[in-house]
Amino acid sequence: MLGDTWLIVSLILTAAAAAILVGLILPGQKRVVGALGSDQPVTVRLGMPTGMFNLLWAAVVVLMIYRPGSTTGVGW
Repeated sequence: MLGDTWLIVSLILTAAAAAILVGLILPGQKRVVGALGSDQPVTVRLGMPTGMFNLLWAAVVVLMIYRPGSTTGVGW
């Protein structure tokens, strides 16, 4: 089962989502929180990375529930 394509794709998508979270989203959030008490305006664009993160996780959820090629009758 560990060699199934759907599982490998799920692992790759999970790693990509983690990279986006650590590389883009968390630093942007730190900049926003750090500028809360100051008078300087902060322009951080978090919409695109957050949307990509959410889409990757949605794909992982679908793959984990659907389990392509499953013969157990569980799934869609």
